[in-house]
Amino acid sequence: MKYIFSLFIFSFVALTTQSQGIIFEENISFNDAIAKAKAENKIIFMDCYTTWCGPCKRLAANVFPLADVGGYFNAKFINTKVDMEKGEGPAIAAEFGVRAYPTLLFIDGNRKVVNRVVGLVDGPTLIAGGKQANNQLPGLMDELKGRYDAGNRTPEFLQTYVDALLNDGVNYDKEFSEWLKALSDKDLQSERTTKQIFNYTNSIASPGMAYVLKNKVYYNQVVGDKVVSGKVNSLAEKAMKESLQKQDKTIFDAGVKVLQALNAADASEQINKLSMDYAARTNDWSSYDKFATAYIKKSGTKDAFVLNDVAWNYYLNVNDKALLQKASKWAFEAVNLKNTSTNNITYAYLLYKTGNIKEAIKSCDYAILRAKEERLPTTGAEELKRILETEGKK
Repeated sequence: MKYIFSLFIFSFVALTTQSQGIIFEENISFNDAIAKAKAENKIIFMDCYTTWCGPCKRLAANVFPLADVGGYFNAKFINTKVDMEKGEGPAIAAEFGVRAYPTLLFIDGNRKVVNRVVGLVDGPTLIAGGKQANNQLPGLMDELKGRYDAGNRTPEFLQTYVDALLNDGVNYDKEFSEWLKALSDKDLQSERTTKQIFNYTNSIASPGMAYVLKNKVYYNQVVGDKVVSGKVNSLAEKAMKESLQKQDKTIFDAGVKVLQALNAADASEQINKLSMDYAARTNDWSSYDKFATAYIKKSGTKDAFVLNDVAWNYYLNVNDKALLQKASKWAFEAVNLKNTSTNNITYAYLLYKTGNIKEAIKSCDYAILRAKEERLPTTGAEELKRILETEGKK
């Protein structure tokens, strides 16, 4: 009886594990994952993501939890997730040439990438990528490069070569451009080919971007307008980050032009948001006011976090009283949407900066009350209240 009960528990656990999708290792360093891969003779599966990447979130929400995906990956791989902008992320991105998100890496115990899948994929495609990682042929890239150098430019070969370059983390814009030029009109009308072009287009400067924009109506029908606009929005955000890193505004401007050319339903909102973020990161607070005002007005945002974040930027960086009063209204709206200690303290600071001491003290009291309910420190609100009370006595 004891044996049967144990067997039941084991079977239940196994079924539960398979039904919950991919199980990712928690709090494991990359070096520890490499050591584990060597010890268990397995390959590391690494989800390379960023917090701002929409396709990354859809992958995590809709693909990783699939039972068949979890059943395969939990048995075959050491599964890890790494934010490419935090902790070990930037070093991993540099080592393995991660330039687009999401990028799904398959890394062996010798730190060699044996396969790479870039972009939002479905369950079967992800499993196929895993199977390919477990069946790598040595010397494949050398052979393909040799054929390319020898002058092979057939569409079939170029597509294979572009796939290999993408998987190897190498820039493939030149070969991608050659593949596009080699395709016949019939090929370009193929749904399979057009989807490949969409997947290969992973930057604003990609050779595929002009084709996607030219055929945006078709892509909206084939892959969905939300998928198309989501990808272009992500690439525009990526262009903004690159622009800031290289201190080259033309890269940012190119991202904005692509959003304008796509002209999606949320294009104006996205351009204002992107421009607002860019202005904040370059300390251009006059432009920040222009784009933040347009973004909040046109989007009609009811996001308390956004309203509070924008209002706080005004408190820190703006001294014009009229602008601060406008920001105070946004902060008050944030409080009404979500009555948290954080939102109340932002409102209090803005009231203080505009000279409304009495109301600022009241807002501090609310912040202290909410902080206690949220089990958060009350020190900041109490310190501001002391300053305000001193100011009020003058």
